[in-house]
Amino acid sequence: MSVTELLQDIPQQQSSGPLLNAIRDLFYSYFDHPWLINIIDDLPENIGNMGYIRTFLSLNSIYPLQGNIVLNGLTGLKKMVRIISIWLIPESTDIFGISPFTRKSNLSNIAIRKCIAYTLPSNTMNLSILIDELEKEIIRECLIKTN
Repeated sequence: MSVTELLQDIPQQQSSGPLLNAIRDLFYSYFDHPWLINIIDDLPENIGNMGYIRTFLSLNSIYPLQGNIVLNGLTGLKKMVRIISIWLIPESTDIFGISPFTRKSNLSNIAIRKCIAYTLPSNTMNLSILIDELEKEIIRECLIKTN
């Protein structure tokens, strides 16, 4: 049985609220900045994810009719995490201009850029953990309700 079918069998996912809130808070406080979104949007394979992610994160609870929104949002978040992990984190020192090979005249706000380059892996990992926990919670709740 797929997650979509499981979501249709339950009236509402109340227990997933705290995880959804944690994902929303982390995304909006760290990842949802125009300059970072522009960098992420320029990375390969990242087409149309932000719309799905924002629609999903606007939910307060998960209802059966929102199964597609939830699946698209979770898929978009997982894709964004994968893209950041594969493309952005390895190149972050160059992208954010803190590499020793970057010319000094191009650097502005070096402290902020260093902070971002060092916190990006941690926040990306935290987002990935929260996404996995939410998926497990949805599946667990669906299985409990269907049994």
